[in-house]
Amino acid sequence: MVIGVIEPNLGIYKTTIKIITLILIVYMVSNTFRKAIPFIDPSLLAQSPVPLLLNSGEVQTKTAEFSIILWFDTGDVPPEIWRNKPTPDWKWTYKELQKGHENGAVTLSGHLLINKNEETSLYKWYTTMAQELAKTGGVIYIDERVDQAMDISAYLSKTNAHPAQWVLIDNMLSIAAYQNYFTTSVLAGQDKINIQLLSRGKNTEGRTVLAIPALLKEF
Repeated sequence: MVIGVIEPNLGIYKTTIKIITLILIVYMVSNTFRKAIPFIDPSLLAQSPVPLLLNSGEVQTKTAEFSIILWFDTGDVPPEIWRNKPTPDWKWTYKELQKGHENGAVTLSGHLLINKNEETSLYKWYTTMAQELAKTGGVIYIDERVDQAMDISAYLSKTNAHPAQWVLIDNMLSIAAYQNYFTTSVLAGQDKINIQLLSRGKNTEGRTVLAIPALLKEF
């Protein structure tokens, strides 16, 4: 489904990116269907052919900005979540999204600059935590960014992801897709997705973000 093609215009470009992000947040937070997650052996998931950016072979950069958001609709964060950190030195930031409401949603978020080895460890943590959170009604979002433009279609082909929505604006391409190995999914309109890639720039000069199951922060 082609969402739109717009002639180059910097003002329209910035506005449209904000709109894309806002629409996804509205779909996922307010009117989102969340798929029930069947149990899958985390060790098998960790070995599945779904490399993140640094280990994909599609980028040459050595480091990536890695962010994690844990979303809890009821505001209850299980104690084990605080103990089971993505990395030993990881620090969570707690935020209430609906202040004044007894059972308002809350998030735990964190950010780290990582290398390939750390990316592998974080992916193993994700495959386990995604299923643990599903048992408590929580949802995990990961966001990885590199300072390089990349061939999104090559990455999606390598990971057997099926594109559902795409946007082309000037030198920026966004594709939302579905990948069988990721254990969470959301609805964007009528399309079920669990991975989104955005890349802007020319050749390798630019920036790319990989979001699972979809983008929550502006790119």
